[in-house]
Amino acid sequence: MSQRRVYPSNPSVPTGPSPGYHGNLPQQQQQQGQYPPPPPGGVANKLGAMSLGPPGPPSGSLMGAPPTSLMGSPPQPTVNGPPPSLMGAPPTSLISHSSAGPSSLMGPGPPGPSLMGPPPPLRPHPMGLMAPPTQLGGGPPTNIRPQPPPTQLAGPPPINRPQLVGPPPPTQLAGPPPTQLAAGPPPTQLAGHPPNIRPQAPPTHSQFPLHPSLAPPTSAAQGPPTGSHSHTLMSHTGTHGMYMAEGGGSTGMSMAGPPPLGHMTAPPPNKYPHSGPTGLTGSTLQPQPEPQPPPPQQVLPNIQPVNVQEVRNILPATPITVSTPLLPQHLRDLNPDPSVFCSTMSTVPATSGLLNKMKLPFAIHIHPFKDSKARECPVINPSTIVRCRVCRAYINPFVSFVDQKHWRCNFCFRNNIVPDNYDYNPQSGKSGDHSFHQELRHSSVEYIAPSEYMVRPPQPSVYFFVIDVTYPTIQSGLLDVFCATLLDCINKLPGDSRTMVGFLSFDHTLHFYNLKPSQAQPQMLVVSDLEAGEVFPARFPSYVCRSKKPSSALGPALAITEKLLHQIGGRITVLMSSLPNVGPGALKVKEATGATKMDQLNMSASTDFYKKLALDCSAQQIAVDLFVFSSKSQSIDLMTVSTVAKFSSGQVRYYQSFHSERASVREQFEKDFKRYLTRNIGFESVMRIRCTEGLSLHTFHGNFFVRSTDLLSLPNVNPDHAYCMNMAIDESLKDFPMVCFQAALLYTSYRGDRRIRVHTLCLPVSDQLAQLYAGLNVVPIAGVLAKMGSDRLTTASLGDARDALVNTVIDATKAYRSNVASTMQGGGAKLTLPVSLRLLPLFILSLLKNIAFTLSNRQNTDCRSATISTILTLPLDWLISFFYPKLYALHTLSDKDTVDSDGEELLAPPILQLSAEKLTRYGIFLMDYGTGIYIWVSKEAPADVINNIFGVPHFGAIPESMTSLPLLENNLNRLTNSLICQLRLSRQHFMPLLVIREDGPHRLLFINYLIDDKTEDGTSYYEFLSHISRQLTK
Repeated sequence: MSQRRVYPSNPSVPTGPSPGYHGNLPQQQQQQGQYPPPPPGGVANKLGAMSLGPPGPPSGSLMGAPPTSLMGSPPQPTVNGPPPSLMGAPPTSLISHSSAGPSSLMGPGPPGPSLMGPPPPLRPHPMGLMAPPTQLGGGPPTNIRPQPPPTQLAGPPPINRPQLVGPPPPTQLAGPPPTQLAAGPPPTQLAGHPPNIRPQAPPTHSQFPLHPSLAPPTSAAQGPPTGSHSHTLMSHTGTHGMYMAEGGGSTGMSMAGPPPLGHMTAPPPNKYPHSGPTGLTGSTLQPQPEPQPPPPQQVLPNIQPVNVQEVRNILPATPITVSTPLLPQHLRDLNPDPSVFCSTMSTVPATSGLLNKMKLPFAIHIHPFKDSKARECPVINPSTIVRCRVCRAYINPFVSFVDQKHWRCNFCFRNNIVPDNYDYNPQSGKSGDHSFHQELRHSSVEYIAPSEYMVRPPQPSVYFFVIDVTYPTIQSGLLDVFCATLLDCINKLPGDSRTMVGFLSFDHTLHFYNLKPSQAQPQMLVVSDLEAGEVFPARFPSYVCRSKKPSSALGPALAITEKLLHQIGGRITVLMSSLPNVGPGALKVKEATGATKMDQLNMSASTDFYKKLALDCSAQQIAVDLFVFSSKSQSIDLMTVSTVAKFSSGQVRYYQSFHSERASVREQFEKDFKRYLTRNIGFESVMRIRCTEGLSLHTFHGNFFVRSTDLLSLPNVNPDHAYCMNMAIDESLKDFPMVCFQAALLYTSYRGDRRIRVHTLCLPVSDQLAQLYAGLNVVPIAGVLAKMGSDRLTTASLGDARDALVNTVIDATKAYRSNVASTMQGGGAKLTLPVSLRLLPLFILSLLKNIAFTLSNRQNTDCRSATISTILTLPLDWLISFFYPKLYALHTLSDKDTVDSDGEELLAPPILQLSAEKLTRYGIFLMDYGTGIYIWVSKEAPADVINNIFGVPHFGAIPESMTSLPLLENNLNRLTNSLICQLRLSRQHFMPLLVIREDGPHRLLFINYLIDDKTEDGTSYYEFLSHISRQLTK
């Protein structure tokens, strides 16, 4: 085997302040008499350096020095924002949890320098600046100390929860309740923790009786944590004062005389007795057992060793689901739908060392803007949006209530005061009950944000269309299809009465249009001087130039459109079919890569022009979406052009060999474009990811601009895009029974109101490798590996990416065999994986055969580039079918295959292994390959079955290019059409249908998707396993 290759970090995702965000944010004012100033070099200063300084000029590559690792240790921040890549030293393989040891695909290195910098030297508190102490009970004042263990998780109290070991809890806290401060005006800073304040350090063993609760971790040293603890960072606004990044909202207000957060002091002995938490019932405090994860089972079936070389049919017949976290039942029920928020590990390793041992990625998948039912994500309009006063996390079902007046944040563990009347239930007219709040009953909620969350009124919805009118576009009939579809949907565009629509067309010149109602007809002016972009004409064309010049001025067209929209933002929709070869951004045709050089194929961009343009668009809240129409023979260098969509949160849709006379591809574009025009959309968006202290974000995958270490800039957000983030474990989590993650998406709806969609995920923590392996989720793991590999393709060769994927299987197998399987019966085989990971080799092989990673050159580079863009943005539940299709037998379809799903009957026939062995001589099969549907008809299929499905008398009568099924009065036809309709409704794009006869000209389209068999795209599954087995012995 060739020299092992590794994934470096992702230099294709620039970070730091976006070009176009000018000036400093308002200076924060320190609250005198409450908080001491932080010592020099403290965390507050580090944060200020990261977010408050003016942005530095972009380097030649817009990313600074190239990173050297994909998943290495988190880097140090710089004065102009976060580093260009959230990685560290080069790993020895694709995962590389450490600089030494076996290679692997990903994972952070050993705990190294944190994002916030080293802790400052400890020093005594400036007691003169402290506010009067607040006491929760008898004893000396508790000026600065950790809070007692949480007493009750938010939401309705569970019944028969498992109890903690130890003495029974007291029935009431000693002493009077703490005094509450009067609520003040909303904060004036855009976002972040209180000004010039260092966060508290976690208590030590000597400070605090240990209870498995949502308490901070134990630590022997005081001072700020060394990891990136997801404190909210101040973010730049736009040139014209864009919206706040999660500013405003109630901080929850600290208790009277809030403790200064510079340092923590140990509480007096026996200040907090060894007692369980106290639950809130009505208006009085009642004993309540504290929830904790159930004890580990004696036998964890998901970790049993499986020799994958001996299993004939390893694919289960039912869809693979995310494993259920080992949490109490009421917490499991509160977690969001896994299709919205999930992790590669349902149990989080307690230390980075455990994660290193597993050689697998720790990542989260988030689909924040998914079209959800109202009961799954209720929209609420509270009088106060309750947030932590320090880390600015939103209150959620996993917080704990210390008493009726105080709640504890489950991210930074600081105590906050419950706002006035928050415990008053208007429905019952009673006080003392918080559980009726939707944000405490649902882990996914959407707030209607008040005015504090904006610095200017919501802008109108703006849709601007930039249309290629070169000769290939006209010849293909695209303009006619586009105009007809737009005309049908023009009144359905999301927006209010202020919605604006604009048009610009281009070939070798630019055509501007004036659509004023006062004009008798549209007017046009053609600009041939491509540098004269400041001139805006006022005439609209009544014709389209019929020039046959193969010249395209896409670069100038996008540049002038950005200038037109820079004050209000919006969405630019580009339809193109020719290589941009005129004016700024002009490209040259790349030489075709021969079959013998595919291993050295590089998919990097040819120029930074479109990336720079994307960053300018992102700064002005503009997203660029591409609809690309090209042929196999003519390349448009989509890898370069697509960067304008990638870094502006746009999308790429690709249609190969489009012509309006081809019914299937025409229907596909029409349906896709109709959904695109009418789907939900959010403008001027930002998304912040928070996680429990001790965890940090490491690497990002998707289409966006990374504005800071935990803040993504999304000028447009749509329900079809998902995002993935690799995680790092910076500090030990051994004293945490569970950790939480929160994604907060702040956006402007098309109705013109500001909204915040919040998703919170809770997962248990364990230091037992058996529990960690039992909680592995192979589908999210395969998903993040696909996204990491796709990013790798843009920075190195195709061979590097392929080798790194293969090395993941090798390293994960070695790690499991040495850590767990060696002590279990049947674990001595070379190629042994746990049940939870048994499909990893199959999924990696399917990735290697995917268009993005295959060594075959049967598809051009534009198709490969479009596939890379699709992988990076597809939600997880759609992504798996994209690289490992689902195969169903239609000839055995019956009503018994119907299942109930959330009150709706759905067809769920058994899923078959992708092998010709499953294609019986008499069968008819349906394949869902992610972007379309194939129906395979065997030669010897019974005539009555053919007649029932296709309405023709025999096999020879089936048309060779049949793209739809008739509606017939029989059960098999009804079920087949229902299954097709069900698959189409489950996707964000239209899935064209093609019926393939066994002897037809399209049979190779179907055969090449039989992943388990040897095809022109690669080896068979069993040959791949043999290769892995040989590598394990080296």
